[in-house]
Amino acid sequence: MSQNYFFNSDFQRDDLYCSFLENLPIAAAILDCEMKYLLTSQRWLSELGLEGQDIIGRSHLEVFRQFCEPLTQAYQYCLMAAVELCVEEQFQQADGLTGWRQWTLRPWCSSTRVVNGVMLVAEDVTDRKQAELALRHSEERYRFLITAISQIIWDTKAEGEFINEQPGWSAFTGQSFEELKGWGWLNAVHPDDQLHTAKVWSQAVTSRTLYKLEHRLRRHDGEYCHMSVRGVPILNPEGNIREWIGVHTDITEYKQAQEAMFCLAAIVESSDDAIISKTLDGVIVSWNRGAEALFGYQAQEVIGQPMAMLVPSDRINEEPQILKKLRQGERVDHFETVRQRKDGTLIDLSLTISPVKDSTGKIIGASKIARDISARKEAQEALRQKATDLETALLELKRTQTQLVQNEKMSSLGQLVAGVAHEINNPVNFIYANFKPANEYIQHLLGLLQLYQQHYPSPAPEIQGKSEEIDLEFLLEDLPKLLRSMEVGADRIKKIVLSLRNFSRMDEAEMKAVNIHEGIDSTLIILQNRLKTKHDHPGIEVIKDYGNLPLVECYAGQLNQVFMNIISNAIDALEEPHQSCRLQEIEQKTSEIRICTAMLGSDHVQIRIVDNGPGIPEFVQKRLCDPFFTTKPVGKGTGLGMSISYQIVTEKHGGSLRYHSIPGQGAEFVIEIPIRQSKCCLPMLGDKTVNKTISETTLMVLSDFSDQ
Repeated sequence: MSQNYFFNSDFQRDDLYCSFLENLPIAAAILDCEMKYLLTSQRWLSELGLEGQDIIGRSHLEVFRQFCEPLTQAYQYCLMAAVELCVEEQFQQADGLTGWRQWTLRPWCSSTRVVNGVMLVAEDVTDRKQAELALRHSEERYRFLITAISQIIWDTKAEGEFINEQPGWSAFTGQSFEELKGWGWLNAVHPDDQLHTAKVWSQAVTSRTLYKLEHRLRRHDGEYCHMSVRGVPILNPEGNIREWIGVHTDITEYKQAQEAMFCLAAIVESSDDAIISKTLDGVIVSWNRGAEALFGYQAQEVIGQPMAMLVPSDRINEEPQILKKLRQGERVDHFETVRQRKDGTLIDLSLTISPVKDSTGKIIGASKIARDISARKEAQEALRQKATDLETALLELKRTQTQLVQNEKMSSLGQLVAGVAHEINNPVNFIYANFKPANEYIQHLLGLLQLYQQHYPSPAPEIQGKSEEIDLEFLLEDLPKLLRSMEVGADRIKKIVLSLRNFSRMDEAEMKAVNIHEGIDSTLIILQNRLKTKHDHPGIEVIKDYGNLPLVECYAGQLNQVFMNIISNAIDALEEPHQSCRLQEIEQKTSEIRICTAMLGSDHVQIRIVDNGPGIPEFVQKRLCDPFFTTKPVGKGTGLGMSISYQIVTEKHGGSLRYHSIPGQGAEFVIEIPIRQSKCCLPMLGDKTVNKTISETTLMVLSDFSDQ
């Protein structure tokens, strides 16, 4: 190891001293005035990574190039001023992290007190520097925390006196340190709270326990804030209080919110409405006195129970739907429903349900306001019933008024037409009865004339001229045809009068058993003029599919009126499309009315009247039997035909009148009546109504007759 020593003439030491220096437990080296190595310790070589190198006589600046300038300046100052210096440097450790090294420079002198060089000590201070940095960071964080937080952090002596500056307290209250010294901080407490504050403080000092209370503290602007105070005693080893560390927290907003909550709670409790809150799972968490009065449950009975306990079984699906809307943040306003009281009775409620959110805006539950609307519901129902009754009465009044007006108009005309029909019937019967003898007499005369022609082939010129003038040959041929035509016409008049009398049933005011088919056939004869072919539309084919029906007990005249109304409407429906179509299009489609009768069970008959017209629109079907509803132009319909028909079938005969139609595919009316009528079926329409219908239909008959 002698290679690590260098001795000049001015530096002679024995081997023992050199061995001691070499094995020092620190990294040390001795350098001359030119900063060349004279002697180093083994620790120097190992810690600085110089093992195996011969550095004696070499310059330190040559060995450590990366730290030349700072150390050189310190080295020169140390030689010149003969003072001890310390210099720190950063270096990269073997693990790649940054380390710190401290160089200590001490001048060494000869026996003549001449500075010959510097003793250099190197020390790794990485751990200490890291600890210092951590402590500095901790202090910075602590100071930042004190500055950033809203609380006031303070510390006092054992008795509660401020002995140093309190930045947080001064910033909040505006008090200077001079004002804070001792018990000056108590001046910032509200005068009404000072006595209580001092008392609690004294008790905490005596008991050496946590100091906590609430008081009002004056801000720098003069306003007072509510503060929550916490103070922790710091004890010494003997168990006595060394100091206090505490914090003041501003709870003004909390106090205001608490007061608002107290006011809100008072309002909720005094409300007559039921105010309930629940979780998103439907569990009840609050229940006011209004809810107790409304539902009959005390608060302790329902809190913690599911809201579904109030929901009737037939409305059990409402609660999940409401909760779903609340989770989506929706508000349910004035939702009317039914809920169940404790005693099982049902009550009508109006509910207003709102989501409840926490401070982050997350929905955590719902508040519900329930109001009893049973009285209002009953009043509404009573008003609705009154309105319905008034509307029904008004419709009945209108119908009665219209019927009375029409009856008065048609009464005299009906009596006149009935008399005319009766008077026509007598001469027609007389004429029809004399056709047979008249025909026989004419045949005798014609036979006699033929005998004269055979036996007197050459008549006198005057007779010959008269024969040519009257075209005797044509007359002999056409006269029998004329008589047959007159007989057909008289027979037609007779049938029309018979059908008219059969339809009107003027002599049958009471219910009796009749042949339904005769009534239908009479109606068709009366409507024959509308069924036959005309210049603007083809004829309507009537297809009869009669079943084997017994005599049916009914008011025949009124039932015929039903047939007349339904078949007339069918004819109107079949004629309407022809008004906007060309003749070729009209001729391509055959108009049909099919009338089918059949037994329905053993005690009812069924009459079906089906047409292949355009059908009945859906909006018309809904009101088809309403009084005064008509789709016909003004003057062509009163809107009473189907209404009266429905009454005749249902109320007068205890049957049913149904209809079915698909637009574009025609319409079907089905009449079902019992074969035997019960005694409770009483007439609802007077003879004047029948007379009105008779009069109208008689005019059609007379029109038909005039066309013949």
